[in-house]
Amino acid sequence: MATTPGLLTDWPWKPLGSFKYVILAPWMVKSLYDYMIANANEKDATAVFIFPFMLMRMLGNQMWISFSRYKTAKGENRILDKTIEFEQVDRERDWDDQIILNGLLYYMAYYYFEEVKNLPLWRLDGVIIVILLHIGLVEFLYYWLHRLLHHHFLYTRYHSHHHSSVVTEPITCTYIYFLLFSSIPSLYLYIYLIYISVY
Repeated sequence: MATTPGLLTDWPWKPLGSFKYVILAPWMVKSLYDYMIANANEKDATAVFIFPFMLMRMLGNQMWISFSRYKTAKGENRILDKTIEFEQVDRERDWDDQIILNGLLYYMAYYYFEEVKNLPLWRLDGVIIVILLHIGLVEFLYYWLHRLLHHHFLYTRYHSHHHSSVVTEPITCTYIYFLLFSSIPSLYLYIYLIYISVY
């Protein structure tokens, strides 16, 4: 944990432990129910695809984590001559919480914004917008928010936890920044929704 834990350093569903995925159950059930009872010409699978996409993202993250730990254990190309310790593994075990948060945000956006209904699976202008947003806005915000976390007040409450991981891996930077870094990927969705509603 951080040197002096600050507000929102823990996820709200931390007391649920391994049962934290139950938070998504009502949304998944509602999306399946809405899809099954809709008329044939009104069926919209957008909300049904949210959970499988989250699972694919979790699988991708787990593959990168496993590959990173394998490379660290193998010992080639290490930055430091240390191997990963169980304390660090335990400290970083909640890497999937940001995916749960994004899933909740996507479900809420689907049921709140009418423009999200019947989204196409592929849209070239959407891909271009997401790339431009990532290169311009998201990387800019990520850099400056990270610099801000090195201020003494924020460092002791939030960021010192990140720097306590001696062996860096893909998830070393994603497990503690509750509202800060987890919400940045959600900017894609909301700006894309605004774009769709305008055009």
